[in-house]
Amino acid sequence: MVKEIERVGIPVTQICAVVDIAKSVGSSRILRGFAITCPVGNPSLSPADEKTSRRRYVEKALDMLTRPGKRGEVEDIL
Repeated sequence: MVKEIERVGIPVTQICAVVDIAKSVGSSRILRGFAITCPVGNPSLSPADEKTSRRRYVEKALDMLTRPGKRGEVEDIL
């Protein structure tokens, strides 16, 4: 999906836990997620801390959209 959306000119940040798959299809903005079952969440955190964590993922993903993508480049939330 990411490649098709980008093909029509819309930049995308893909958040995923299995970055090898995203790399293999040629995604240009990959953000490493927390886990396969919850890429932007962490169920072991308190509700308030999880909300903060999710916000950090969204902010990082939006920041990545402001820069040119590089095929296969992976960034971490840290």
